[in-house]
Amino acid sequence: MCGIVGYLGSNHAAPVLLSKLRVLEYRGYDSAGVAVIEGGRLNVLKAVGKLNNLEMLLQKERPSATVGIGHTRWATHGSPTDANAHPHVNQSGTLAVVHNGIIENYGELKRTLIEKGFEFVSDTDTEVVAHLVSFEFEKDNDLLQAILRTVRQMDGAYALGIVSQTFPDRIYAVNHHYSLTVGLGEKESFLASDSAAVRQYTNRILRLEQSEIAEIRADGVRLFAFDGVEAHREPISVEASAYKIDKEGFKHFLLKEIHEQPLVLRQTLSKYLLGAEKEVNFNVESFSPDVSGMYGVHLTDEEIRSIDRVQIVACGTAYHAGMVGKYVIEELCGIPVEVDIASEVRGRKLLGNNRTLTIAVSQSGETADTLAAIKDAIGNGSFTLGITNRPDSHLAHLTKNLIVTECGIEVSVAATKTYSAQLICFYLLAIYLAEKRGSISKERARKLKVELSKIPAVIEQVLGREEQYRRESLKLADAQDVVFIGRGFNYPTALEGALKLKELSYIHASGYAAGELKHGPIAVLDSSVPVITVLVPGRVYDKTLSNAQESRARNARMVAVAVDGDVEAPKTFDYIFSIPPVEELLSPIVTVVPLQLLSYFVADFLGKDVDQPRNLAKSVTVE
Repeated sequence: MCGIVGYLGSNHAAPVLLSKLRVLEYRGYDSAGVAVIEGGRLNVLKAVGKLNNLEMLLQKERPSATVGIGHTRWATHGSPTDANAHPHVNQSGTLAVVHNGIIENYGELKRTLIEKGFEFVSDTDTEVVAHLVSFEFEKDNDLLQAILRTVRQMDGAYALGIVSQTFPDRIYAVNHHYSLTVGLGEKESFLASDSAAVRQYTNRILRLEQSEIAEIRADGVRLFAFDGVEAHREPISVEASAYKIDKEGFKHFLLKEIHEQPLVLRQTLSKYLLGAEKEVNFNVESFSPDVSGMYGVHLTDEEIRSIDRVQIVACGTAYHAGMVGKYVIEELCGIPVEVDIASEVRGRKLLGNNRTLTIAVSQSGETADTLAAIKDAIGNGSFTLGITNRPDSHLAHLTKNLIVTECGIEVSVAATKTYSAQLICFYLLAIYLAEKRGSISKERARKLKVELSKIPAVIEQVLGREEQYRRESLKLADAQDVVFIGRGFNYPTALEGALKLKELSYIHASGYAAGELKHGPIAVLDSSVPVITVLVPGRVYDKTLSNAQESRARNARMVAVAVDGDVEAPKTFDYIFSIPPVEELLSPIVTVVPLQLLSYFVADFLGKDVDQPRNLAKSVTVE
């Protein structure tokens, strides 16, 4: 959550900070602000709400400062108000702090500071940092030492940006279990919590290591560990990349990204399915401008054959992708697979050993709960593997094996194309493991690869039915509660469909395994509640249809995602989101698309903020 930026050089800081905050607004948009040093004085400007509000304020004030820090917020401590917006300042108004993460012992620190006479004006944990650094600075007027003493007193995972009018020629950055990147230009320096915001301006970057402080000046940077020992590390060269935000004719980024799914899947398949024999090979040259060299799955054949258990940890939409991964790996590899919500792993023992493969799934690679879980897995000796869209992320640095979806930037907060890319990676991984273990025949593996290669074209056919879906979707816009059901491979699809509708339209929706409906949830059904069933031919078709008929008997409004030519579905359902026929095993990649469009059309019709739903953020970097 939250985005941190900084600039120091000869240009006006405010436009640079605003541009970089625009890149990071996906991290939170409850409020935004900047702190600049102008004429030897610290000037803080901040506004509640979207970044446009801060932009209007900056256009009015027009600060000409050449040094500053900025922040876009997702609220953790304290509601979105002017007082709680970042940056936060010390009591004298001479030092400002921006912060990502949580200071776990802030209550204890705050009480101590109040006893020393400090007054607090916000409800945030961040303000503690500003006052604590100021208190420590009074001891010797050495800001670096003051920051070092401060971080030794704080518990939690966090990143900080700090400026002081006493030292207008520098910015301090603190990275503790987060990600911060420093960019080095010609007599100017940049700071951001996402390298994409830095690469707009320079191709020379330094990523801060964990528990590291950067003293940033216009002509360079010095690095220090929390024990005060200076570290020496050369910047790396990456490809400079202008961050382009373009809807390309679509009304919203979300709709554009739904339509990008065939391209994303083709790119993923062409990268990992190689040669005429379509061999699965994850050890490929990085496509990313942030990472040079190779990444992939480096497990030996012997190690793969030794695995007797798989654990998958993830959150939100990535968790649903992990559930599909569970079904597919169990089906093809015959290995028991457990899927855990990463936040639920905290506080209990994550079991594993040197015969366990733990897979972490995170679009950003920065999800705090997922990172904590994979660290636990590393601690118990498990093999680890990450699936992420960001090869320069914290997850990428933690895991020895990495599969990169490389979907490009997903601007809309609700995940769509990254979900389908995670699914395709799970299918490829399952086939890869199964072939190495000898658990499927060569013919079955070949057929699956051929069928996977057809999926992008199938999704294009689905997208071609968009107008039909739109008309049917709007019939559900008056619902207050919606129930999604599915079985087997498409139980996770039901969960993902419900999540998308909640995220985008704010309509309450619940997803259930279809067979569980009669064990309690069926009590909520009546003529006002739509039941949306994912129904595809296969082993669970008859049972899923039977569960849907139980709902119809309670007068529920009946909707289905079903394949063309299904003669039974029209007898039970009031209307159908039809899709081309697809093998049951591969169907989750296809069945989710009509549900994505359903959620989009309902939310757009209701006038919701489709790309930036309330209370959400793209990258959940707090526990």
